[in-house]
Amino acid sequence: MNEQKDASGGTELSCAAIARLRDRDRFFCAMFLPPEIREVAFVLIALNVELSKALVLPVSGSVTGPMAGLIRLQWWRDVVQEPAQGRAARMPVAMELAELLEGRRIAPESVLRLIDAREAELCGLPDWVTWRTAMLDGAGIMQRMVGELLGIVDDALLAMIVHAGAAFGTGALLRHLPDVLTAGRMPLPQEALEQAGLPREADGAALLKGGRLAPVVARLRQEGRTLLPSRAECRKARLATLPAVLADRDLRRGPVPSGMSRGLGDRLMVMRRAFFR
Repeated sequence: MNEQKDASGGTELSCAAIARLRDRDRFFCAMFLPPEIREVAFVLIALNVELSKALVLPVSGSVTGPMAGLIRLQWWRDVVQEPAQGRAARMPVAMELAELLEGRRIAPESVLRLIDAREAELCGLPDWVTWRTAMLDGAGIMQRMVGELLGIVDDALLAMIVHAGAAFGTGALLRHLPDVLTAGRMPLPQEALEQAGLPREADGAALLKGGRLAPVVARLRQEGRTLLPSRAECRKARLATLPAVLADRDLRRGPVPSGMSRGLGDRLMVMRRAFFR
């Protein structure tokens, strides 16, 4: 996988390398896509990794609020609206994204929805309805873009793919919930915290003590199961919904210990769906 030098002489990872290191599940599913689409998927995954950095509030976040994250997200909006800025940045993800946008491989509207979903989380999700919309516009839109790259145009199929992506996002959140909260993110709706009797401005690490999140975990499972689509018959749709295979398994298990790797069974199930109905 190629690496590039940034302006200061440091090494910048390629989009494929970022995807492999930072989002192994999506990377693994993308490996079953046709080569020309796979490379685009790597850019989308790497972009999502970069956007997620805006969601982790710094230590000073209690004073500055989400301002630092909002500035980062606005920079990416500017790249979408003016791709030349992405090329000028000499940052692999921005450069690759700009090239895809200028070549009309992906729709700018879809990328902007992805950014808006990240901003919604950053600013705080008031209730489950808003949370669900952010999940559909975030993880869901990512998979829709993959479906469109595969040539899928049927609205019903694309809607199913969006739900598959959102189900994966929910399963991944559930699987990694302790790590996500400890890192300083708050992807849970305030309504969920209030229903569980938790402080409105609860610290993520504090929420993990004493099983206080059990009601929230139960609701995440419920929401994820609702989003899971029926099995796709079309091969292209199966490829676009491969992450839902992992979602199904993650929603059954719940949170796992930090650093726990996926077992062979999960990978075999993805492979089975990719090659068989």
